[in-house]
Amino acid sequence: MFAFAAAALLTAFAQDPAPQVEPSPKAPAFEIELRSNALVRGLRLTLGDLADVQPAGQDAATIANIQLGTAPTPGAIRTITRNEFLQTLVANGYSPTAFKIRGAVETAVQSMVISIGQAEFVDAAKIALDAVLTQEGGDVEYELAAPIRIQQVQPGRKTQELRARVRGGATSPSSAVVDVEVMVDGETAKTVPVQWKLSRFHSVLKASQAIQAGMPLSPDNCALSRERVSQTTGLYLTSMDQALGLITKRSMQPNQLVMLSDTGQPALIHRGDIVTVVLTKGRVKIETRGVANNDAGRGETVMVTSAANRTQLTGVAEASGTVVVRN
Repeated sequence: MFAFAAAALLTAFAQDPAPQVEPSPKAPAFEIELRSNALVRGLRLTLGDLADVQPAGQDAATIANIQLGTAPTPGAIRTITRNEFLQTLVANGYSPTAFKIRGAVETAVQSMVISIGQAEFVDAAKIALDAVLTQEGGDVEYELAAPIRIQQVQPGRKTQELRARVRGGATSPSSAVVDVEVMVDGETAKTVPVQWKLSRFHSVLKASQAIQAGMPLSPDNCALSRERVSQTTGLYLTSMDQALGLITKRSMQPNQLVMLSDTGQPALIHRGDIVTVVLTKGRVKIETRGVANNDAGRGETVMVTSAANRTQLTGVAEASGTVVVRN
């Protein structure tokens, strides 16, 4: 009887399986504690700017480096909620169950700010402007055309520098603009135009004393002078070599600039001279005599009155006593 009861009990246990034990939920792989406030560097916002990620390690560092977009502009505040934080994690391929988020409900983010003054922008702009002016050549002076306000920018996480270039790669006759970029971690945070006023100079010949008409030009009565280009519009002599062998057509005062039209060749023919007039037409050449009506240097125009019939002829002084008339 006892044996039968034991066998029945064993059969009952065999038919009724043991109850299933529910597995305990898997603990989150990372714990994130949000800060209520964050002061950040650079132009880009990362998760690590807003929160501490544990446990520390390579995986935590990767999560901390995930970007949340651009940092707020200087003086502005950007608010990031827990939901935005979690959505960013999911968008980067993480499961929301892998994180336990604690701390603040939202984070108020502000950018760190530093000031860059006029002197720094001017120094950067001068380097670029000097390089272009050297390439263009010429005698040029420049001055700042307008003051530059102090600029508020974010400091870089790794690097920050000023990069300048002349707008258009060239200067105009009287001005230039240099664009100075504030580079933060290799990105342009702000561009500040620096405007310059240019003064160009060149050497021109100037009378160093009073010069009478018909006097030859020489180092004794004229010298080179550095003058602003805007004040010397016209054809001026720019070297002493150009003046040698020339005379003044009119009287000049001390410090008067010598224009090309003020000069001429020494007279080969003088007014009243008896000259030989050579009339040429094709291969035909006829010579006659006449009287010069004005002074003329080589290659200059001279009016001649024909001795034969008092006809007025216009020719070119070719040599002393010779005028050529070409038809």
